[in-house]
Amino acid sequence: MGGLEPITVAGIAELRWCDPVSGLVAAALTVLCLPFLAARVAGGQPPNPGPKLAALAPAGILPAVAGVVVGALSSWWLALILAVPALVLLAWQLPPVRWARRAPGPAGPGGQGTPLRVLSMNVKGGTADAEAIAAIVAALEVDVLAVQELTGGLVQRLALTGLTDVLPHSQLEPRESSAGTGLWARWPLTSVPPVDGLIAAAPRARIDPPGLLSVTITAVHPVAPVADREHIWRQELGLIQAALADTSGPQLAAGDFNASRDHRAFRALLRSGFVDCADAARQRVWPGFTWPADRRFPPLMRLDHVLASRGAVVHETRTVRVPGSDHLGVLAVLDFRSAG
Repeated sequence: MGGLEPITVAGIAELRWCDPVSGLVAAALTVLCLPFLAARVAGGQPPNPGPKLAALAPAGILPAVAGVVVGALSSWWLALILAVPALVLLAWQLPPVRWARRAPGPAGPGGQGTPLRVLSMNVKGGTADAEAIAAIVAALEVDVLAVQELTGGLVQRLALTGLTDVLPHSQLEPRESSAGTGLWARWPLTSVPPVDGLIAAAPRARIDPPGLLSVTITAVHPVAPVADREHIWRQELGLIQAALADTSGPQLAAGDFNASRDHRAFRALLRSGFVDCADAARQRVWPGFTWPADRRFPPLMRLDHVLASRGAVVHETRTVRVPGSDHLGVLAVLDFRSAG
């Protein structure tokens, strides 16, 4: 068998373990991602740190992928094993293809007018730049603005910017700190009973855009799952889901949900008949993370959403930088083709 060299014990050892140091480093990097993986598998359920770790599942991809790369320096089979948690974490962050494919062309019954342009933003306890907000609304030709953490002071500053010249109709519940919420619109708002039981205001209203179907809009801001409030957070997401389920016709829910698809409670809300516009849009920037937006590193998670009831055609979503806020805003351009 002329050209074949004999297999030795040393050769087997070299095949099995090329670099012990790389193997140990790779294993250590993978171990770093396991808490995020476990929390995501558990649905980010309380108690803490479950919800917080699940929210950071996208960040867990970094050590997981690094572990695979370093593991490849040791042996191919180690890299293959370590690729399993990395691929699982990565797959969870990919856009849901099923909704991205369902958007038809721009014509159809009940959607003959100009698409609705909805902007949601968290204004960080009313400290965001009012002039910048008004400029953003004008530049993006916003039809509906949903604001979380709205204070009385910011309402006054926004009035001085001329925001009401662009969006003359409003339903506002300003409060101190982070519990205020407001809606501004280009067309008259018909008040709908708010979502009861939430710590932050959750105003609701119906609008009738010209040439489009009537739409019920809900602005929400459930508490963050921190400071021993994770059970309240889960309860509030359930209350929002119940309120939306009890409303017929086309709907939008916009706000800082303090939750993402990495949380089971948020996925349950989507399964009740809604799509996240960032998932469904034909034109989008993925992954569209929105928080934190005031650090030297990029945002790590998508907590801010515009949700639409099924039957919506989402043409575009994008994130918008809001000076003075720690969140990016979310713009959704959409219309409804049926009342389903």
